[in-house]
Formats: sequence, structure tokens, C-alpha cells
Amino acid sequence: MFWFYLLSSFAMLALGQPARVPELGIFSSAIGLALFWKAMLRFENPRQRFLLAFVWFSSIQMIQLSWMATTHYMGPLIVVVYLFLNLALGVQFGALSLFLKPEERIGTVKALAMAGTWVIFEWTRLFPCTGFTWNPLGLFLSTTVYSLQWASVFGIYGLSFWVVLTNIAALSALTKPHSRNSVVAFGCLAAFPYLFGWAYLPKVAENSGHLNAILVQTGLMPEQKDYYADRSYAFVPAVQQWDRILKVIREQEKGRTQLIVLPEGSFPYGAYRYGYYLEQVQRIWQKHFGSESLKDFPEPESPYAVFEAGRWKVANAYLVQALANHYGSDVVIGLDDDEYNAAFLFHPRGGIPQRYEKRILVPVGEYVPFRNFKLVSQFVSQQFGILFSFSPGKEAKLFQSNVPFSISICYEETYSGLIRESRLKGAELFVNLTNNAWFPSSKLAQQHYDHGMIRAVENGVPVLRACNTGVTGGIDAYGRAIELLPASEQGASALSISIPLKSHKTLYVLWGDLGILTLSGASILSFVAVQIFSKRKKKLL
Repeated sequence: MFWFYLLSSFAMLALGQPARVPELGIFSSAIGLALFWKAMLRFENPRQRFLLAFVWFSSIQMIQLSWMATTHYMGPLIVVVYLFLNLALGVQFGALSLFLKPEERIGTVKALAMAGTWVIFEWTRLFPCTGFTWNPLGLFLSTTVYSLQWASVFGIYGLSFWVVLTNIAALSALTKPHSRNSVVAFGCLAAFPYLFGWAYLPKVAENSGHLNAILVQTGLMPEQKDYYADRSYAFVPAVQQWDRILKVIREQEKGRTQLIVLPEGSFPYGAYRYGYYLEQVQRIWQKHFGSESLKDFPEPESPYAVFEAGRWKVANAYLVQALANHYGSDVVIGLDDDEYNAAFLFHPRGGIPQRYEKRILVPVGEYVPFRNFKLVSQFVSQQFGILFSFSPGKEAKLFQSNVPFSISICYEETYSGLIRESRLKGAELFVNLTNNAWFPSSKLAQQHYDHGMIRAVENGVPVLRACNTGVTGGIDAYGRAIELLPASEQGASALSISIPLKSHKTLYVLWGDLGILTLSGASILSFVAVQIFSKRKKKLL
């Protein structure tokens, strides 16, 4: 039975995420850890138990995070980072497993303390460098729309708390199969998130307004979007990139469009560098919209154009403003701007576009980590060829359109607390702009989408996602997909979508991560107090 418990639990945990075999998530969240712990408790020596838990969990992480070990763009050093992270996560799980001892009764206080300890472990991952948010255990409860609703109370860390607590109850039931109380407790804990979701989800379609949007998926690899001397053969000139985008947008026209969304870093040259001759963009514009459409262009004297050497040159912002003018629609687009990875909201017929600056930067990809340690930062910079670092933005921003909304850029979508800040400012729609191209043909895009789904439920707010090569589409306020474009690296495409704007208040928005952190801290302190009391009682006896 040892090998059955060990291998079956491994399969459940390694494959039971929504990005792999979501049907397994029901079992992973309820008994996956319990089966492993049952096998582990065969060993009397705590070092052996720790080592087994460390190797088992690290190996699972290596499968779940296999997208990280992609050297095509990141180079061989990313494998070192990948291994270090997996081993660090294994250490956390090994430490958690030391709570359990052979033949020892697992009381309620200890079970709560273990669940709380794991939440603290996951939460502390937010702080090294810019943080690591991937692979919380709570993802196993996001594989069905019913169990996912429990995130509206305590967020993703609350789901992780419940997974650990349920598995401890399952272990108790496995250890004492004839104990009616243990079996009932496990059954209640395992069923509760699904029953909660069944009661929480609306039983009839809710009447709400809709937003008609066109979401653009640019579908370009890094060497296609930006010019690299060693891969010049792959580069698609920026004018051609615009040509493709205008084509797919025009093909998706279905009635009045209220919002057009393009992904992170949509085009080379950033927002305001003058990278195009005016006659070039006029040519492609007329190709798609006719000669009459030239009236959509801003005045040449606008801040988006400059007269040089007898010719007008224009920036990406010039074309984006023309797009907003043509459709009478707001346009959201991700474009670099000086030292920032930024996103802009352009309104039809002018006005200064609103700008959001990305606050959570990706180590190596967007900044040189460990800059206080010169030798380390220089080594990383040389290995990855990093020539400059972006500066982080300072605050969440609310954009005013047909509905007040906020923008997150790429990795930021995986941070519960960060997205909640926007909801507290009044956002009734979340818009995420993502690239995902640096880890091609991997599970990253789907895992990233899964986090967006959870953010929708935590905050009770619908989500629109526009990705370069990721999953583009819309999610309602209950985490249900409205319509999606699958991740693709095969060129531009677009999706016309009508997203329901119905949003609602959640308890997670009320207390954020503080709710589950308080519960976790109280559980740990109660366990410590019980341990101290027990030791003093033994001394007195």
C-alpha cells in the first residue's frame, strides 16, 4: 500500500490543476495530500519523513512549473532559478509535514495550525524580489466553478487553507477508518466548498448591462515583434504588424464597439517614439477603412507627430488615437513609455490619454534583481543580456470609460492584494494586458489565465484579457468563461465579445488577505498555547 499511496497522491497533485487534468482537482483537493502523508507516516525517523516530503513535493512542483525551464529565450540560467524555486517549495512542505507523527492523534487545534502554517508559507513567497505567486495549493479548488466560489470569502489563500485542512481530516479518516466522527468531519469539509458554491451562484440569469469589446491577440514571438540583429530574418516590420492588427479588428466588427483592448507591449517603439512615416500609415489605413477614413487621423501638429527632413513622422499613439476616432470607442493598449512598462486609455476625438505604470516587475525580464549586490547583478545582467531596467509604478489607477475599470499588466494579475486595491478604488471591470511569449508552447498561458479567473471571483468583478500569445477572452464575476481565444503563437487574431457587467460585493474585498492571515495566526498561536499548557501540566504531574 505504501507505493499505491505515494504514486496515486503524486499523480493527483502533479496533474490535478485546472491547466492540466481539472477533473483530478476534486480528488487532489480532498485526499491528494492525505494519501502522501499516510505513506510518509510509515517512517519513524523525522529526518526520513522530512526528506520524503521534500523530494515528493519538489518533484510535483517541477512538473507543475515545467514552463519555467524554457531556455530558448531565457538562457540556461533560468534552469538554476527553476530548480532553486522547486527546492525551496519542497522545504516548506517538508517543514509542514513534520507536524505529523506516527500513531499520534491529529486534533482540531493541530489541524488548524497546520493549515494556518501553510498559508503563512505561501504568503511569505510574495516578498523575495518581487514575489512568487505561482502554484498555491488553493488552485486545486479552482477546478470547478462551484468550489471556486469559496475564494470570494478568503481569497486564494483561503482555498489553500481549506485544502490542507480537508486533507488532514482525510488523513484522520484513513488512520481511523472505523471512527464515525473522523469520516463525517472529512465528508463535511470536502463537500462544503461545493455546497457553498451551489448556494452562492445565481440560480437564474441576472439582468445586467453588457460591454461590447474587441480583444486583440497579436500572436508574435519576441524576435518577430522587436528587431534583434542575430534574428533579423524573423522581424515583422512595425507597419506590417499594424496592418495585421487592423485587419483582424475590422473582421470582428459586430455592431457598436465600446472598447478595444490590445495586449502588453503591443508594438515596438513604445508610445511616443516617431517610428512611422505618415504616408506609410495612411496607405494601410485606406486599405482597411477606405480613403474617407483619413479624417480619423489626429492633426499632424498633434504631440503624436513630428516634421523631420521634409516628412511627417508619427508614433504608435497617433495610430491608436486614430483607431479610437474611427470606432468612436475607447482603446486600451500596452506600450512602453520611457522608463515604464505602461498601459494607456485613449478616448475618441482626443484628450490626454490616461496612463497606468506596471507596479510588479518581472525579475530578469524587466529589471536586474539584486542590484544592491553589484557582482551578482552584473553577472545576471550579462547572462541574460539585460541592457536596462524599467521603473515600477506607484499606485493603482481607476480608468473612466463606459464602466470604471482598472488595468493590470501581465504578472500583476496573479497578486490578489494588488488587484483588490483597484476594486477598493471603485473598479467594476478588470482589464489584463499580457505577453506570455517568453515561455512558448508551455502551460504558462493557461496557468496565468487560471489566476485571472480567481481574481474575478475574489472581487466579484468581470475580467477582460488581451494577450500576445496567451489566453485572450472574457470572464464573468463568478469566474465563468464567456468566450475565449486559445493561446496561440500563429499571428494576429481578435475576439468580439459582449461581457456582462454585473459585479457584486464579496467578503474578500472587505478584509483581503488579512482575514485568512488573522485566522491562520490565531490557529498557530492556539496550537502553541496548547503545547505550552500540556508541557506545564506534565511537569506538575
